[in-house]
Amino acid sequence: MFFLAAPGLASPPDLSMPPVDLSIYRQVVEICFVAKDLDRTVDYWEKLGLKNIRRMGKQEVPGIVYRGGKSPLTLKMARGNIGGVRVTWIEPLRGSNDFDSFLKRHGQGVHHLTFAVKSPDELNKQLQYFKAKGVGVVMEGTWKREHSEARFADLDTADRGGGITFELLYDPELPAEGTYPASENEEPFNKLTQYAFVVRDLRKIGPFYEGLGFGSTACDYINYHSNPERYYRGTPGKFEIYVGYWRWGTVNFEWIESAVGPSVFEEYLEHHGEGIQHMAVEVADMDKSLAAMNARGVKVAQRGGFNYQNRTGRFAYIDTEPETGVMIEFIWRERNH
Repeated sequence: MFFLAAPGLASPPDLSMPPVDLSIYRQVVEICFVAKDLDRTVDYWEKLGLKNIRRMGKQEVPGIVYRGGKSPLTLKMARGNIGGVRVTWIEPLRGSNDFDSFLKRHGQGVHHLTFAVKSPDELNKQLQYFKAKGVGVVMEGTWKREHSEARFADLDTADRGGGITFELLYDPELPAEGTYPASENEEPFNKLTQYAFVVRDLRKIGPFYEGLGFGSTACDYINYHSNPERYYRGTPGKFEIYVGYWRWGTVNFEWIESAVGPSVFEEYLEHHGEGIQHMAVEVADMDKSLAAMNARGVKVAQRGGFNYQNRTGRFAYIDTEPETGVMIEFIWRERNH
């Protein structure tokens, strides 16, 4: 990736301890995709190399409240796993709900990232905290099982927070350590190393999350210098970006604002608006991994090399967005640095 520091944002911020309990938000326990055609989408993920995806069929969910009103919904659902993070795919069928609204305004892709709380009381306290900060609940409800009941609440963070909804979940069946068993997918789809958001203006994202208590600023602005090797859609590229990070979680969040295009980041904004543009995985052999994707008919949309902070390597954005709503970034790092 080729990085620039945004004007006026080059100095590292003072990341003071926030009043919100960051231990809740260190670990994403679930990634939720919304799909136009669930079976087609899951077929595609299986082609990429995900294993043991459980297709759960049609689900009736009566205990839903959407923007203050009761709204039972019907959906199709499937579940898989990437590196101990549960992946859920949802196709909304009937009912007024935020999944259907997301499809209409954004298209398919990642609707929310889920964070776990340990008790219903902790969930209530978190919701009270965010309400006091001006962030309400878009959608909430319960999932009833034979011997337990899970409760979720989707916070109204998408419009002001870079296009992503944060979900809080109380689930007594969630493993105590907050992660699910390790996945058994084909490599490299067994460990996520980054969630990457594309936004229009980083200067608006930082103050929003700062106001919620996530440190003195949400993003750590760092000036990176990359080598000039970069390609976009098979031709030499000129893309440059402003970038910020959340580094306090178990998996980094990367916030991207396009500085110079064309690029896959600008494509994403045009097609979807703000949100999660890619998820990253590390590969042991870039050429071998790209060849495996090419054999499956999946091409590279953007690629290049990097050389910063005594770290060198290569990156490639796999063009999975038309089928999934996000791209997958392959990252290869030289281990002697």
